[in-house]
Amino acid sequence: MPWWPADEWRRMTDGTECPMCEDAHLPVNPHSELIAELSASYARLHTNQTQPGYTVVISKRHAAELHDLGPGELCGFWSDVAAVGRALTTLFRPVKIDNLVMGHLCPHVHCHVYPQYESNDPRALDHINVQRGDVRLSADEWRARVDAMRHRLRAGPTPTRTNLGCP
Repeated sequence: MPWWPADEWRRMTDGTECPMCEDAHLPVNPHSELIAELSASYARLHTNQTQPGYTVVISKRHAAELHDLGPGELCGFWSDVAAVGRALTTLFRPVKIDNLVMGHLCPHVHCHVYPQYESNDPRALDHINVQRGDVRLSADEWRARVDAMRHRLRAGPTPTRTNLGCP
């Protein structure tokens, strides 16, 4: 299948019809639940927990590419990604955190914070396919995971733009 039709791609890249602009800030959307509003982004726990703790960090401001963010926004975004990675590491003890920034399905700066565990083969690329598999938690397991992530993100330490030297 070829790339997106030009007019549809333009509307998504300029933010006119961006799905993430429409629902990243909502408490719940079809793909995830909001776990924190951070300095430059929204952290959302993905409902398909193909890897325990799989979270998406979405820029508050629409930008199709990282280089479209201003220096402060860029620093804030990556600081938020690091805070989510730190929370995941504390809670789930992965051996590695993959920070996947793609955007070819939705051109709005976002990062899939995707933990890797000892059971994952680091040489196989299929373990970074965030759409592979279907892992839904029970209502109680889901609530416990959401609550744990929210608590961990509130507990910090939370980097600030000032102490990171961000503009």
